[in-house]
Amino acid sequence: MSPRRIAALLAVALAATTACRKRPPERQPDEDELWVTAEQLDRRDFEIVAVSDQDLPQVIAAAGRVAFDDLRVQHVLSPVAGRVTRVLAAPGERVRPGAPLVTMASPEIGQGVSDLVKAEADVAQAEADLTRQRRLTAADAASQRDLEAAEDAQRKAGAELDRARQKVALFRSGTVDRVTQELTLRSAIEGTVVARNASPGTEVQGASSGGTPNELFTVGDIDEVWVLADFAEADASRVRVGARAQVRVAAWPGRIFEGTVGWVAATLDPALRTGRVRVSVANRDHALRPEMLAQVAIDVPPRRALAVDRRAIVPFEGATFAYAAEAPWKDGRQPFRRRRVRVGGDPGAQLAVVEEGLASGDSVAVERPKAGGTEDGLLRITAKQLERAGIRVAKVAEQQVEDSLAAGARIAFDDVRVGHVFSPVTGRVTKLLAAPGERVAKGAPLVTIVSPDVGAAFSDALKAEADQVAAAHEANRQRELFAAHAGSRRDLEAAEAALRKADAELERARQKTRLLSAGSFDRVTQQYTLRSPLDGVVVARGASPGLEVQGQWNGAGTPVELFTIGAQDPLWIVGDVFEMDLPHVRPGQAAEVHVPAFPGRTFRGRVEWVSDVIDPATHMAKVRCTVPNPDGALRPEMAPVLQIALPAHRHLAVPRDAVVRLGEDTVLFVLAEKTASGDLLFRRRPVVVGDDRPNGLVPILEGIAPSDQVVVSGAIFLVGLL
Repeated sequence: MSPRRIAALLAVALAATTACRKRPPERQPDEDELWVTAEQLDRRDFEIVAVSDQDLPQVIAAAGRVAFDDLRVQHVLSPVAGRVTRVLAAPGERVRPGAPLVTMASPEIGQGVSDLVKAEADVAQAEADLTRQRRLTAADAASQRDLEAAEDAQRKAGAELDRARQKVALFRSGTVDRVTQELTLRSAIEGTVVARNASPGTEVQGASSGGTPNELFTVGDIDEVWVLADFAEADASRVRVGARAQVRVAAWPGRIFEGTVGWVAATLDPALRTGRVRVSVANRDHALRPEMLAQVAIDVPPRRALAVDRRAIVPFEGATFAYAAEAPWKDGRQPFRRRRVRVGGDPGAQLAVVEEGLASGDSVAVERPKAGGTEDGLLRITAKQLERAGIRVAKVAEQQVEDSLAAGARIAFDDVRVGHVFSPVTGRVTKLLAAPGERVAKGAPLVTIVSPDVGAAFSDALKAEADQVAAAHEANRQRELFAAHAGSRRDLEAAEAALRKADAELERARQKTRLLSAGSFDRVTQQYTLRSPLDGVVVARGASPGLEVQGQWNGAGTPVELFTIGAQDPLWIVGDVFEMDLPHVRPGQAAEVHVPAFPGRTFRGRVEWVSDVIDPATHMAKVRCTVPNPDGALRPEMAPVLQIALPAHRHLAVPRDAVVRLGEDTVLFVLAEKTASGDLLFRRRPVVVGDDRPNGLVPILEGIAPSDQVVVSGAIFLVGLL
């Protein structure tokens, strides 16, 4: 409301009042004056509000993102290099502490256990030698030099045992099966499987083996989450641990999540000059997902300041003004004088902080907005025109509106129904036994490799068996000699230590041969045959006759994936859903898949999993559906359109033909009046509409009431009359 407009309005009002009372002319308000009559105050055209000192609520606005509580998330990596043999948990599955996630085969396990047994045997022998040398030295039957040598040997054996124990301790994050040489990785916390990056046959690097480790699983609990937000440097002195905070996210526009500040960074970002705050928020219904963008309002102590209703502040020609009340006149009129003021505070707040121009106790004028508004497009249609144009009018009513959500997607194998076949031995491909596209059964031969590793493994096992038998015989002989007082204790202890080492070496050699059990081997020709780990189709073949391949376990070079075997029925449809659409997507909802290769065909499935984590780059969440594919029409890596059926709801809706687009406006033609002659008067009314629904209805979000009658057929005819 500009000062000139106020003056003009009041001049007209006062002139009319004067004329009615037949009063003599009087002076008009000056440009910087405002006169309000008692009648205007009674009609509440104007309000008089006071300027006073008030405790103003204060908040600090900060932008941030939702994150896991870092004590409620586990990133599962393999401590050893190896190959995934079984996947035991699915994305979205709730797991408890100790629940198995994945099993792996690794030669490091057998080597580590073997080293530990050997080290224990060496320590036992070294301690026995040291005890014996101490007795001999005390009896002056041995030199000090022999004692010191025994002490040095005992210390070295102890250090080696400690090294071996620490290496084996790396396996304690899981459970080791010494027979199958498999390591089972388990969940350390209770939570949901947020992500899974493992499938049978996947080769992984160990977290302690020098390579780049693979994160196989992410397990997280989002019953309580963190919101990490950045505040301006100027607000650093006002942010305190324990302060209440309100969090808003785009996915839930009408909802406020209450939280508490749990940590304030002690340093600022040197580039952005911002500080970081962490807000803990209860999230029992999992509405908040990690990586959602959030707006945070942090409560700070109220500020005592001079304030006034912001409606009283009038902007005009680059400055701000207020009309301050003066002494009322005898005729009931209230004069106001314009003052230039300076205000601050949050522009969106109801109260403005007065910095200059007003004092406590002043009263100022606030003009109340007038109701009203006009609609364009009044049209008259005769009954004959109505009939000839096929115009049909119906009352707007709430209807059951079906809804759906479209998402981009890709087709993928079920990751536990796809196998990646690598060679465990180094050698040369001699024969290919399966072709791309061929359907194979579990255990079917795929490729034959000639490898010296096969012969070496069995030679090592035979040698270890012979050494173990010889060590057992020697130990038995020394026991008999010692019992007959014909042998020394030292010789007996040495024989028993040698037996323990031979047992450990035999176990290591046997475990190495067990790694070859995924295929079959010929000890004579040293040929190794790799077999399919599951029923499926040969999706890819990376082998050719004469190809030199590296073994998974020898650590030299990068092993080649020789075959990929996948089951094509069913397949996964992995879609991307926008952050703001997440509240509407739930497991169990029906889904339809359309692919360009089959334009007239619809593939049906159901939503099985919705990711608890948002992609930080695209701010979209993964959704997975399983779709039957008995005839193999769908192929992995196709790019379909995924249509997810959302729950139907009642909404004001009209047929699609009722909605007309005029320029940038979307309008309906609303029946305004029916004349005595039978003509109909229509008004064009702008509306806000939702997306078209499958049943031909269009929801009307704003601009119309249930009692309105609108043109539902033939609206295009009215457009020609505008």
